[in-house]
Amino acid sequence: MVYTNDKCVGCNKCIRSCPAITANVAMDGKIMVDEDACIACGACFDNCKHEARDYEDDTNIFLKDLKEGKKLSVIVAPAFIANYPTMYKKVYGYLKQLGVQHIYSVSFGADITTWAYINYIQKTGKMGLISQPCPAIINYVEHYQTELIPYLMPIHSPMLCEAVYLKKYKKISEDLVFLSPCIAKKMEIIDKNTYGYVKYNVTFKKLIEAIGDACKSAPEADEESTYGLGSRYPKPGGLRECANFFLGNTQLVLQVEGEEEAYDFLKEYEHRLKSNKKLPLFVDILNCQKGCIRGTATDDKIDDTDVELAINEMNKLVVDEPEKKTLIKTVKTDHNPWNSALPLEKRLEYFNEQFRELDMNDFMRKYDNKALIVQQLGQQELEEIFIDMNKTTEQSRHIDCSCCGYETCEMMAKAIYNGVNHKENCIHYIKEIAEREREAIAQMRREEQEENNLHKAKLEDIIKQFINLGTSIDDLAHANESTANEATYIASGVADVTRECENLQKSLAVFNDFIEAFQQSNTDIERIAAQTNLLSLNASIEAARAGAAGRGFSVVAEEIRNLSNSTKELIDANKSQAAETLPKINASIDIIHKLIEAINVMNDKVSAIAASTEEISAQSETIQSMADDIKEKVENI
Repeated sequence: MVYTNDKCVGCNKCIRSCPAITANVAMDGKIMVDEDACIACGACFDNCKHEARDYEDDTNIFLKDLKEGKKLSVIVAPAFIANYPTMYKKVYGYLKQLGVQHIYSVSFGADITTWAYINYIQKTGKMGLISQPCPAIINYVEHYQTELIPYLMPIHSPMLCEAVYLKKYKKISEDLVFLSPCIAKKMEIIDKNTYGYVKYNVTFKKLIEAIGDACKSAPEADEESTYGLGSRYPKPGGLRECANFFLGNTQLVLQVEGEEEAYDFLKEYEHRLKSNKKLPLFVDILNCQKGCIRGTATDDKIDDTDVELAINEMNKLVVDEPEKKTLIKTVKTDHNPWNSALPLEKRLEYFNEQFRELDMNDFMRKYDNKALIVQQLGQQELEEIFIDMNKTTEQSRHIDCSCCGYETCEMMAKAIYNGVNHKENCIHYIKEIAEREREAIAQMRREEQEENNLHKAKLEDIIKQFINLGTSIDDLAHANESTANEATYIASGVADVTRECENLQKSLAVFNDFIEAFQQSNTDIERIAAQTNLLSLNASIEAARAGAAGRGFSVVAEEIRNLSNSTKELIDANKSQAAETLPKINASIDIIHKLIEAINVMNDKVSAIAASTEEISAQSETIQSMADDIKEKVENI
């Protein structure tokens, strides 16, 4: 019924106020509700400042069933009139418009409860029993303090007494709806020991939220039962007042209320019961500090003073009325048990007369042991958990700051042992972890500073290297530029040499042609010389034949022969010289040709070098830019 919504911030206040150690489960930064362990005491609603707890009741299904035509009657807690004194009749009228058959006040059931309590105590002589009306108290005892079950008053609550009376004595057939100030009443309704007499728990707050202003136009209606002092039950000590009205104040009815008091009281009271100490007549104990009148399912926006004034007006209508009508019969004026002018004996006599037709066995209640398994910590387990929480000293194990929600460190360890909490929810564990982490961070910062200093030195060295690199790149760029210029100059010079070699090759080719022509001329001269020599020989022969007359011609012929021989010798010498010169010229031509080819290859390579040098120069500029950029970024680190 009780659950955690999305507003939870994990502040642990709900744990601090909860009497059930395993009902709140720390999970994913939130405090969730274990519905099996929750007793629906509502303490978490009072302490949560974030409105992170909510509950479900039967309001929606009740309204749905009404609209579908289901026959239902409503029994109303007397606190409803006190909370809504100016509008409750409108709400009753609206519910009847929706189809509610009858509306009865549970105050009459409270009168039956008082009657049953007094009669049970007088017949059994049992003292010190714990009152039953508060379901949160019953849930706690049945789940967490089962040793007290035998000391629970075995009488139904006013709600159930009313329901039993209506079903068994008035024979009504429709299902009953309880208009309730209490979240925990649902647990009483579904308990097997209440036999399904009541089917719905419709809480004040949820009903008013559901119907809104719809009831304002409805006709007014009133409750169909009257009652005595039962309307006092919602107040703190209301049951005590009713009992004292009939029994007097000579015997103590112990009054206890409030989440902070009630559950601590039960723990102490168990020791009193077991130690056979003197006991009160009974204990009137309620979960809520202001009683049911400001129960867990009431609207906390309603002013408490207005509620108190309203309940006071209700009480005035009961005591000392000259005549009172009840569900049982009309009471004679002189037999009115709520007449405060009567002595105690007469009040009680008339009170028993009022309910003489009732069988008290119909209103008896049984209880079950519903003990939840809450693992108890042994010393070894406690030691292990404390060590895991870094609580290694006695002082650290008794900080008891309650920041985790538990009163003591040992209770926190118990919650951890039962799996409903974890060590990270201990603020001192987190502080110690944080302190260790802070020291670790400080050490890391020191190491980081040292590393930064080293890094800074390295960066400064790198910056210097970048500066040197930049200078080297500049020098390289200049050298590349110079090399490129020289390569271009060499390429130009090589081109000139190539052209000169080509011209020389052409000249040698012409000279070669000349030698060849000269050799041809020598051949022709040699042939002419041979013919001249032959003519000279013929002339010599003819001169000899002529005798003295031919002597002069003989001389001429001799000279011609000599000239021819000289010419031949000269030609032979020239031919020999040409023969030697011509291979050398051809060899020179071949060498020049190979030189031209080599120069062309060198020219290509020089051109490639020049191009590469220009590219290197361009890349040097890019590298220089990158180096400057990196240097700037490094300096800004």
